[in-house]
Parts: sequence; structure tokens; C-alpha cells
Amino acid sequence: MWTSLTGRNQGKYEHKLGHKPKDKPGQKYEKKCELWSGLLPVGGKEKQWLIGKSIFIVLLFDYFFYRSIWFLLPLLGVGYWYYQMEKRALLEKKREEAREQFKELMLLAATGQKAGYSAENAFLSSYQDMKALFGKDSCVCRMISILKSGRENNIAFSTLWQKIGNELEIEEINEFAQVYEISQKSSGNMASIMEKTADVIVHKLETEKEIAVLLSAKRLEQRIMNVMPFLILFYINMASPGYFDGMYHSLPGALFMSICLFIYLGAYAISASIISIKI
Repeated sequence: MWTSLTGRNQGKYEHKLGHKPKDKPGQKYEKKCELWSGLLPVGGKEKQWLIGKSIFIVLLFDYFFYRSIWFLLPLLGVGYWYYQMEKRALLEKKREEAREQFKELMLLAATGQKAGYSAENAFLSSYQDMKALFGKDSCVCRMISILKSGRENNIAFSTLWQKIGNELEIEEINEFAQVYEISQKSSGNMASIMEKTADVIVHKLETEKEIAVLLSAKRLEQRIMNVMPFLILFYINMASPGYFDGMYHSLPGALFMSICLFIYLGAYAISASIISIKI
């Protein structure tokens, strides 16, 4: 009884003094893994939306190409392929947002260095401003959390930036990590390096926006052409019911529709790769 009361009081005193309870074995490792795996997180609602779109595509293909419940199982492979394509597109969009946030971090850290902060403290002190701009669940806030955790474990910032760049697959971060390491060894002007890094990202983003404007008409054409075959089939079905019954209820018809499906999927993949231009 006395031991349990003493333990409770000790916990209260430690809480008042600001002492945090020690992490259990493995808990610190789990926190670090959670930070690294969540740099480009795909939320639950986003996953549900992607899964819902994939299921809709499977049902759409089954209705227009087969109209048979037995073909739903092989069409799940098409749904999975579509899910992976849409997920890659979503991650690419998040990667562009992360690059934009990294640019803002570079500018803010450069300002902090001019105010007298060291390079490490300039990054860590930018957390509240980045949180106000992009939210605590943003990629840049997760970057700063990784830097803070690495500093507590005596890991060099250049190594952390290199790992972050490899994880996000952002070329500018990898290049900054290399320059950062050289600059730290040679006592270079980090503020100037950060500003130049931000300028490079700004110019690259502006170029990509100009290309996106030029390709906007082509993207619209691609979306129309992706939908057009289904609209034609729907119109024929409505105007002449039973016109495609021979295709749906015979083996040669199923083979022919399968060939048409693969041709459509190949055209869709080619059109998607044409309009996705990377600098």
C-alpha cells in the first residue's frame, strides 16, 4: 500500500518538475520508424477514395466488356494496376508539395542564420512557422522532427538530409545534403547556400508551371478520349439494345473484347506517360 502511494506521488512530482517518463524498450525505435514512414503519408480517406475509384473501374470494365460476374476476379488485376497508377500520381503530387515546403524552409532558415542562429538551430527553430503555414502533419514538419530526433541521437544533419532526400526522391534535397556536408567541413556561408537552393527550386517550379499550362489542353483531350469509348458503347446500347449480345455470350466475343480492353489500357498508359513531363 505504502509502496504504491509512494510511486503515485513520485509520478506527480516528476510531472510537475517537467520530467517525462522514459520510453519503454523499442518504443523510441517505433517513434523513429513512424517518422520515416510518414514523410509522404497517404491518409485513410485518400486510400478509401483510391479503392472506391478502383472498384468503380472494375465494375465499369465488367459491364462494357464482359457483362459477366465470372470476369470480376481477373478484372481485379486491372483494378489493382489502376490503384497503383493513381497512388503514384498522388505521391507525385505530395512530392511536389514537399519540394515547395522545403523551399520555404530554406528561405526561413537562411533568415534565421542571418539573425545569428547556427544552421542546425535555424532549421529546428523554423518548426512553429512551418506548422502555422502548412500544418503539423505536413511533410516539412516531419522533416524538422526527424532533424530534431537525429540531433538528440548525435546524427549529423548532412546524413539526415541525405536520408530525407532519398526517402522523398527529391533531387534538390540530395544536392543540398552534399553541399551542406562540404560547407560544414569548410565553414562555408550556409545562408547563401540555402538562398541559392531556394532560388533553384523556385525556377524549377516556375518552369513546371509553364509546362503545365501548355499541357492543360492536352490533358483535357486525354480525359475526353479516355471517356469517349464508353460513351459510344453506352449510346449504341441505348439506341440498339442487344447489339453486342454476341460479344458477351460467346468465347470468340470474350476474346475479342479482351483484346480491345488491353488495347485501351495500353493507350491509357501511353497517354498518361506522354503528358507527365519531368524536368
